[in-house]
Amino acid sequence: MKPAGDDWLAMLRRTADAVEAALAGFDRWRDGGDRADQYALDQVADAAALGVLDAAGVGVLSEESGLREGAGGETVIVDPVDGSTNASRRLPHYCVSLCVVDGSAPVAGLVRHLVTGEEFTAVAGEGAQCDGAAIRPSKRTTGERAVVGVSGRPGPQLQAWQVRVLGSAALDLCAVACGRLDAYVDLNADHGVWDYAAGILICAEAGAWIGEARDRQLFHLDHSRRLGPMAASSADLAAVLGHGEPQRRALGDS
Repeated sequence: MKPAGDDWLAMLRRTADAVEAALAGFDRWRDGGDRADQYALDQVADAAALGVLDAAGVGVLSEESGLREGAGGETVIVDPVDGSTNASRRLPHYCVSLCVVDGSAPVAGLVRHLVTGEEFTAVAGEGAQCDGAAIRPSKRTTGERAVVGVSGRPGPQLQAWQVRVLGSAALDLCAVACGRLDAYVDLNADHGVWDYAAGILICAEAGAWIGEARDRQLFHLDHSRRLGPMAASSADLAAVLGHGEPQRRALGDS
């Protein structure tokens, strides 16, 4: 029998706890890692996450350490620190992002802000929460007063009242899910699945519109693939921003 959603969330919380503990006394924020696009903090956080997930016997796809097979069919998609450039510069906007998938179908997700401790969670078919309380997106349907989070440099064609470039896709998507932002757009279509998997599930379960810049399926286990996640408070606002593919395709359903 497969674990229930609450069981998955318990494991994800243990993983987030381990990452938080590993960074609690960390003092090498500016140090680089083994790759040019990596910080030492990424590696420390990844090792902490893997310590929990490997012991649980689950498959893992991590930004930092790639894909490793588990004993069952489920895989945990891991971004040990989403917003690590923010973290390296001590900008207090970064998180751990974790999402369980069964094949290409999301099962459960957790995003924990590593400065404030605020935690967003979702289980497929059961809604989304922030610190245990149900969340919903805003009811914005036009760009007239819409505040939109972006990755990349927006041009005048983006029909939004204001934009925010905050540096963490996972937290930006959660902000859409709970109505703090009205939409989120990756203008460069350049995110790995670990950046957005948990956030997209949380948005979908909260009732937000979700999609991809070129209408491609968002959930996958290809470490090299880059896509353009999007979320909006409504399908109408998504259309204003130039998109409108149904949610089911983005979530991997046929």
